[in-house]
Amino acid sequence: MLSESEPPPFAEWAFWCERVTYRSMAPDEIVDASRCSVPVPGSAVRRIRSEVRALAAGLPPAERHRALSWVEGGGCIGAIASLYRGEPCGFSLSHRGAWIEWTVRPYLVFRIGDRARLPVLNGIH
Repeated sequence: MLSESEPPPFAEWAFWCERVTYRSMAPDEIVDASRCSVPVPGSAVRRIRSEVRALAAGLPPAERHRALSWVEGGGCIGAIASLYRGEPCGFSLSHRGAWIEWTVRPYLVFRIGDRARLPVLNGIH
């Protein structure tokens, strides 16, 4: 857990955010990808919420309901809780024939002198 396992003095927690858009459900047909790092779990989940809200108007009713339920309800709260426990979180939806996935993974940033060193993240597209 992030709150119970403090990083060493030369490291701090950060959160790797990704949004990947696939042409279809096939994982090898990436159309677009966006990646960034943020310092706190709330910032990571706010990014997802903002992007999902922007897409919600163009979704079919059932998918829009699912998306907005995640954004405004327990889904985003559960995502923040997962990140604080040191676990990854994510959300995905179908939009105009494409499949969009958002993921956030906690990781340690190691500070050596005045430089930050990032670890290699396995499983990143």
